Amino acid sequence: MTVSTQSTGVTVGTRFHISSGHFGTIKYIGQVTGTDGLWYGVEWDDPTRGRHDGIKDGKRYFSCRIPDAGSFIRPSAHLSFGRSFLTALTMKYVEAEHGSDTLERVVLGSSNGTIEVEAVGLDKVRRNLGNLGRLREVSLDGELVATGDAKGDIHATCPSETSGYLLALYF
Repeated sequence: MTVSTQSTGVTVGTRFHISSGHFGTIKYIGQVTGTDGLWYGVEWDDPTRGRHDGIKDGKRYFSCRIPDAGSFIRPSAHLSFGRSFLTALTMKYVEAEHGSDTLERVVLGSSNGTIEVEAVGLDKVRRNLGNLGRLREVSLDGELVATGDAKGDIHATCPSETSGYLLALYF
């Protein structure tokens, strides 16, 4: 029996990573004969992490592209299922406004806290930099993008993305 864990949005095919840095794909969600509770059948990106090919006690629950790259794991807080493209883009490139155009103290990042400057009007700068439609290049490496967004949302948010690459990638 295969089921979806709708409360978390996890379905077969969902990408995930665990806190130790390993990545994989959910290949099965459901019960495993002889055990209690819910299990995920997973195929690891690093096949040496796997223990089998989706077969337990002679019953096939899922298949792996690479033999012995699979295992069963329990749902846990150590699993992260990533974020959508636009969520990752917003988290990386849009800083929340602080709500005032008054004086702010800013510590320069490369100074290890030794250089502090005062600036006025940083919310205006934040608004300008947070306009995703003006971005010409982005990098979301390490941002755990796992899903696309609703059809048309990427183009609506980033109208200057004219290559069609992102649209083709997620739709």
